[in-house]
This record gives sequence, structure tokens and C-alpha cells, in this order.
Amino acid sequence: MTILTREGDGIIGKRVVYIARKVSGPRLVMKGGRHRGLEGTLYDAEAYIDIAVQK
Repeated sequence: MTILTREGDGIIGKRVVYIARKVSGPRLVMKGGRHRGLEGTLYDAEAYIDIAVQK
């Protein structure tokens, strides 16, 4: 398993599961066109891809 630990490292998944000590409230952001998404910050967190993106 690859573990990403550097600033700017990212993951992409259809469904991502996380465990965090603290979560800053979700904010509504524009993803494109009429589509919206949620953005927030996780502190002292681990995240795992539960369902991978299909190509």
C-alpha cells in the first residue's frame, strides 16, 4: 500500500473514507456548471479509497 505523507499529495476515488480527530465544517463549492460539492479540512486524519474511480 502506498502512503502519501507530503504536502500537496492527493487521492482520487469514487468514495473516500476518513478518520479524523477534528473536521472543519463543510463549505459548498462549485465543481463545474450547476454541479456543487463540499469542501472541508481534516485534522490529524487518515483516508482510504473505498471505491476506486473507473476509467
